[in-house]
This record gives sequence, structure tokens and C-alpha cells, in this order.
Amino acid sequence: MPSKPRNRVGEIYGRLTVVRPSDRRTKGGNAYWWCRCVCGREREVPSDKLSHNTTRRKPVVTACLECSKELQVEGVYAKNDREEAERREQAKRNREQLIGQVPSTWLRMPLTDAHARELGEVLFFRGTRCLRNHLAPYRINGGCLACAGQVPSAVVTNPHQELI
Repeated sequence: MPSKPRNRVGEIYGRLTVVRPSDRRTKGGNAYWWCRCVCGREREVPSDKLSHNTTRRKPVVTACLECSKELQVEGVYAKNDREEAERREQAKRNREQLIGQVPSTWLRMPLTDAHARELGEVLFFRGTRCLRNHLAPYRINGGCLACAGQVPSAVVTNPHQELI
């Protein structure tokens, strides 16, 4: 017979507040608890998933299913925003090194494809080389313009020079 679990009623884990015990048990013998989310929905959660330790290896439940999905989507958006900001900063650094080496019109183009979409433009210039070593603007749907034969690549004195 499994031991009686400690009373968790009233404890708060993320957005969940434990409201009452459940009759269910996990295969490992842990008790389930009914928890109420801040949105008002209830969720049955095993006690081994309720924890304040966010660095543990086991997954931790901190919200109802709907709020968990929202939190996951918000996390993905935040990550994408951080990565886009890093790409724009890198593009600025790359372009600063190319002043005088490429046409000034290229330096006035958007920094990334997302930046070009925000501005309603089709072309952008990161200041990096394509796989065929061209230094040219890109289309937002992908592809170096020099590879497509639309715009000549910028003249570079050292063709093996890496621009990262």
C-alpha cells in the first residue's frame, strides 16, 4: 500500500493552485492532484510534475493545457524575435566593413528578409557571401541575385576573403 502523500492543497506552482487530491495514482505510486489555473480551468496533475525546481530534468506542469500552449507559442515568438535582432546586428556589422566596397544603394537596403517584409520590399542585403562566393543582394523568397544573373557581384580584391 503506497504511503499517504503530503497535503499540497493551497500550494501554487506557476499558474496552478492545488485545490484537492485525486483518487488516481501514477505507475510509480505518486498521487494526482486537481489544480486550478489562473484562467479558471482545472487540470489533474501527478505530484511528481508539480515542482518549483525549473532546472530539473523531468518536465514540470505550470499551467492548464490551453495556457501551456499559449506559453509555448509566446516562448517561440520571443526566441524568434531575439534571433532576428541578432541577425540584424550581425548584418549591420558586416555592412560596416563593406562601406566603399559595394554600391551605396545596397547599404540602404533592408538588413534581413524579415526586415524587407516589414518594409514591403523584395530585396535585402546582409553583407555576406552566398554559397558561390557572390557578394550581392538577396530576394526575400531566397536566392542571391548574382546567382540568378540579375545583378553582378561586388568587385572584391581578394576572392577568398571571408565576410562573416
